Amino acid sequence: MSQAKQAIRLLAMMAHPDDAEFLVAGTLFHLKSLGWEFGLTTMTAGDCGSATHTQEEISRLRLAEAKAGADYLGAWYACVGLRDMEVFANAENLRHVVEVMRAFDPDVVITHSPVDYMLDHEETSRLVRDAAFALAMPLYQTRKAQPAPVGRATPALYYADAVEGLDPLGERLWPQFYVDVTAQMEQKRQMLSCHESQRSWLREHHGIDEYLNRMTTWAAQYGQEAGCSYAEGLRQHLGHGYPHEPILQNALGSWIRPRGEGKH
Repeated sequence: MSQAKQAIRLLAMMAHPDDAEFLVAGTLFHLKSLGWEFGLTTMTAGDCGSATHTQEEISRLRLAEAKAGADYLGAWYACVGLRDMEVFANAENLRHVVEVMRAFDPDVVITHSPVDYMLDHEETSRLVRDAAFALAMPLYQTRKAQPAPVGRATPALYYADAVEGLDPLGERLWPQFYVDVTAQMEQKRQMLSCHESQRSWLREHHGIDEYLNRMTTWAAQYGQEAGCSYAEGLRQHLGHGYPHEPILQNALGSWIRPRGEGKH
């Protein structure tokens, strides 16, 4: 009897708790229906995400919320252990990111856009890009006493759309392709709703209310661009040494909406 095919493993590596929910949760639920396995990682515990709690209190709350969101998806979760506003692409932090990535050993990684509205997101993108390249290097050592095994191979690397789809100067950063997530919006909303602490924080710091509705508005904007009701945007890293096979695009099939179908 032939051995069952191993499930594809996807790791979403983002800066903060709730970033994956905002940016790619609909895509993840699509792939869950295809039998993929998932890991979610945040660089920080969201330790600056409150105007009322201490750093220790909000970290505990947000780690619990991140775990609840991961549980809702059926995903493994880990926090790299960096601090908000101190996510930097340097040697020490890279070792931590590689160690976490090796613990899950993904076939596919999704992270932030290389250009985004805040440096925590951009530096996370740089760290994850470098970690994906180092994952399967036998001589790259993380210096942990009992390190995770070296990864099997360099994973395919994808970038989520920037927050609001804009660069820091307010210009649209167009995705390579969209994923129609219309049928996944309720699951996306439910997963985001696990982050209960953030509605009051965003209202206080950013002047943004209606936490769930803002996510819905952004997905509807991308949907208009893609020619469907709701969408998420993605780009694939196609540099030398990274896999070029369009593994996400092939898996998602008819749910993919290329640029040009909607109103730009």
